[in-house]
Amino acid sequence: MQLNHYVPLFQPIFSVEEQTVVAYESLGRIREASGKLISIPEFSDPHVSALRMSVIDRQLLSLALTKIQPTKDLLFVNMSPDQVILEYEESRSNSLPISDLVNSYGIPLNQIVIEITEKSGSYGTDVLAAGVELLREQGFGIALDDVGSESSNLERLGAIKPDIIKIDLNLLKKSIEKREYQSILEYLKQISLSIGSQLLFEGIETEEELYRAISSGASLLQGYFLGRPSELNQDKQSICDTVVPHLQLYHEIKRKEVATEIEFEKQIKSKLNTINLKTIKLDNRVIIDPHSFFKLDSHIKRVYVTDWSGTQVSPYYERTSEMGFTENLQLIQKNWSYMPFFYKHVKQVFRDSENWQVSDPYWDKELKKNVIVFSRVNELGYSFFVDLTLD
Repeated sequence: MQLNHYVPLFQPIFSVEEQTVVAYESLGRIREASGKLISIPEFSDPHVSALRMSVIDRQLLSLALTKIQPTKDLLFVNMSPDQVILEYEESRSNSLPISDLVNSYGIPLNQIVIEITEKSGSYGTDVLAAGVELLREQGFGIALDDVGSESSNLERLGAIKPDIIKIDLNLLKKSIEKREYQSILEYLKQISLSIGSQLLFEGIETEEELYRAISSGASLLQGYFLGRPSELNQDKQSICDTVVPHLQLYHEIKRKEVATEIEFEKQIKSKLNTINLKTIKLDNRVIIDPHSFFKLDSHIKRVYVTDWSGTQVSPYYERTSEMGFTENLQLIQKNWSYMPFFYKHVKQVFRDSENWQVSDPYWDKELKKNVIVFSRVNELGYSFFVDLTLD
């Protein structure tokens, strides 16, 4: 196949921080004699060797570098794990074939982001991590594709610690099917913060998916909603004119949601302040008046008391109807300190022990709803926890 049959298309990547397009992902195609662009067969053939893939990718990269050369935009280029290892094995005096190619166009290596694809590799994660580290030392940015859709990518995530974590919303939904995926998005958000990575959400096709990406911590956005792959003739301003108003609307909606949440918290705290947090020690448990809690508000679903270390000392009271609840004695002595809200409660108590504290929302698998936890310590040092669902 002749070189001029290959065509790199460029899909824009929008920065929430910069409020404009800052990068493009290079996607290879073949132009038929009729002028129609089709997928490159080798890209979907699992039996094609890493060497053959590298030959094709380098030809496409040369064409893409010619297009990106006059700009300062980042260029994302895909590379399978086996191709990373091949680059590593072909390195000469710490110089990689891909870095030589990029340098020949006078383009800084830090303008190129190597996107490690989700394909399984012939080598272990440790070997892949060594190859990625050499790419990083050369100056390339590192992105990991389709994180969260396969357990292997979570393993790679820990080993590679990429600069950018790419999440495909649609692929993630398909991969987990009936399971709730909001908790996975929150988990990936926390991981990205802990390792200093940016989150890039791709596959954004609707306004709703755009809002989901932003609320999940996206700093970079990609998808048909922003722009389809083209031959780098996209008008950045038209993309901004499409995306920025939606971002502004999202922030307006979010501010209203925050105001509503604060008002809800104030109302619940006002109701909880009417309760006497009396506790009676009886043998190995603490007795409270659960009815006084459940009658306050229908959002209250569970009430229990722990000691300072997080060990439950009261029965576990759970709502069963408008005014009914069950008493579970089996959970006495269970330790709750592993829950995300517990040590936040401890920290808040040190700051202010006179008032009720409230946790961040978290997804409760049993209730299948978002839950917030109100907590307070009484004069005897027992911690009251009240679980409320959010509509």
